[in-house]
Amino acid sequence: MKLFAGILTLALSFATLASSGESKTFTYDGSQNSVELILKGEKTHTEYRYEDRQSICYRTEIVGYRTICTGGGPRPYPGPGPRPYPGPRHCFREPIYRQVSYPCTQTVRVPFEVKDYDVDARVLIDVSNLEGIATTGEQFTATLKGDALKLTAKGSKKFILVLKNQSVRENQVGAVKYMDALYAIDLVEAAPVLKTLKMTKITMKKPVLTFEFGPLAKTANFAYSLKVAKDKTIGSDEIIFNKELAANDLSISTSNTLSSAQVDFDALGIKLSSGKFKITAKAEFRPEGEIMNYSQFNDSLDSSRTLSYKLR
Repeated sequence: MKLFAGILTLALSFATLASSGESKTFTYDGSQNSVELILKGEKTHTEYRYEDRQSICYRTEIVGYRTICTGGGPRPYPGPGPRPYPGPRHCFREPIYRQVSYPCTQTVRVPFEVKDYDVDARVLIDVSNLEGIATTGEQFTATLKGDALKLTAKGSKKFILVLKNQSVRENQVGAVKYMDALYAIDLVEAAPVLKTLKMTKITMKKPVLTFEFGPLAKTANFAYSLKVAKDKTIGSDEIIFNKELAANDLSISTSNTLSSAQVDFDALGIKLSSGKFKITAKAEFRPEGEIMNYSQFNDSLDSSRTLSYKLR
């Protein structure tokens, strides 16, 4: 016999509640560099009790039989209808089943929340506009759920929002947990960064690789990496070199219109023998902090170019 609990019973068995809290948003428009937000919440944990609930169950019953026959000897072929199994005719009775419902009592595991303590959070958001450029509004949302605190951001895409520093201090007094949080955010103008990351050219004049990109943004940090792979006729390419370059691994010159980087393969110990190679140079915006609105730039905060190079 198979028993099936009703949909309501299943829902009650798996439903859970959560600690409570709230969210508040600060919109930075240049008129105010910092703000203090007060958030309140409640930390709980889940416990369970068992209850008997009236429900509908199902059982399988036999309601009749049907006769099934196989075999019966050969028939001239081709002919109409299915061709029977060869050999002597054999018949047997097969039961017919159906599902029958009936009222029953189900024991279910029911979750409920038990309060641990109240939470009071004081959140200070401090914004630095490095270039002093006007903005239509950068939104920062502080969310408290139980005693979990986080800050998210949605920008105008005019700036890259960099979380430069964050600290959270906690102190519990009796039935109340107090939280003091500081978030320091830099606004980095996006346009110069995106312009820098536009790679335009990559060339090789052994042993020096040269790649060109936009003029360097003054207030931004960038990281560069290099990958060299030798083409294989059979199997995977052979990776000869693949790592991020240190500051002394390349030489960069820049002007108002473009930048040029030179990498000496001999200085890096990269030896190229005859064959075909794929040489990939990559540049990436690398600020001192976490980029809060990275997804708004659709992976445009890094760029690369690949050179197919043949050495005889």
